[in-house]
Amino acid sequence: MLSLGGSFMLYYNIRGLVRIRSEVPLRELEKFREHVSGRADLVVSCKSGLNHLPRLSRKIHRGNPTLSYIEHLGSLGATVSISSRESMEVEVNWVLKYSNAVLYVNVVEPLLRLLIARKGLALVHSACLSRKDKAVLVSAPPDTGKTTTVLKCLHKGWFSFLSDDMTILGLDGSVSTFPKPFTISAHTYSSTVDRRSNKKGIRSKLTLRVKSYVHSKTGRTVLRLIGRLNVPILTLNALGQIMVKPPKIFVEDLVRGVITKPTAQAAAVCLLRKGPDRVETADPNEVLEELLANSEEAFGFPPYSDIFRNLDVMGMKASDLLREERRLLESLVRSVRCYRLYSDTRRWDELLTQVMDEIARPIPTPRLAEVEPITRNIGPLPTEPLLRQP
Repeated sequence: MLSLGGSFMLYYNIRGLVRIRSEVPLRELEKFREHVSGRADLVVSCKSGLNHLPRLSRKIHRGNPTLSYIEHLGSLGATVSISSRESMEVEVNWVLKYSNAVLYVNVVEPLLRLLIARKGLALVHSACLSRKDKAVLVSAPPDTGKTTTVLKCLHKGWFSFLSDDMTILGLDGSVSTFPKPFTISAHTYSSTVDRRSNKKGIRSKLTLRVKSYVHSKTGRTVLRLIGRLNVPILTLNALGQIMVKPPKIFVEDLVRGVITKPTAQAAAVCLLRKGPDRVETADPNEVLEELLANSEEAFGFPPYSDIFRNLDVMGMKASDLLREERRLLESLVRSVRCYRLYSDTRRWDELLTQVMDEIARPIPTPRLAEVEPITRNIGPLPTEPLLRQP
């Protein structure tokens, strides 16, 4: 952490793809911290002073090259200004400085999505686990049970860990780790965390229950409904998370001896569903639409929903970048196996293991005596699928 112009700066390097310089600590990117300064793709700074007067509604001010988001309270509430020059420059005021979780989720991560898309890759809203360098991406609507499923798989030693929430997808189908801290719900805590341990970020079960409710799907849904009204929604969200900080814990503090893989090759995409326990193959087109819908769910809160699609990202339109992201995801679902995993009893971890057992099963090699002379083209060896089409 270095001082620049009187401010302490922190540096983050997202696998060599995006470099960030920030005056505000970004806990979700702690695993990407580095101590080397240099050119940044994204710069986050905090500006003090009363630069915006109170107003009657939310406002988006379009300048050149700056786009600003201002709410009813003006500089007394949350404000965001984004400029696109040689790098993306984000300027926030005191509210988001002290609510860095809201700053990251609602401003920084959507920009990371666009910056990574600009490099020809995709930041996919999914968990990712691997075995023998083959990876399965796990996607589900918020609060379905994805985090609990991931932790169960890791506790049982069935998989290596790449991510719980976001995964970086490459052009060749490779996936890279994005080790954000887990957001732990009360159910996840009671079912997968050793309650005798004093985990960092969990002081008591009652505190966790309060945090889990505030940061649950219900809490987010309520905020989105309020956000449709003429209210300072980003300010309310930031103040709420200043008072009730989200329960975020890194995987190493939850699973003893967990193995984190830096990269693997995508082999399957699994969508979690409620229903009688079973595994079904899924249509790639439907999987694509769900992956995109889950990403929009993750990024569907102001100011992203109001301004990000209209951004210029260092000479490229955000809408064009999102189209390129869609093409990459379409290529993914057409080149891997796609499944729906149904369970009414939260046994998705066992179903994931069935899927991975099938994927990791080696194709038998015929004995030398059984190999015919090469007089014609021989097609790929048939394999008996574990799963049937619905």
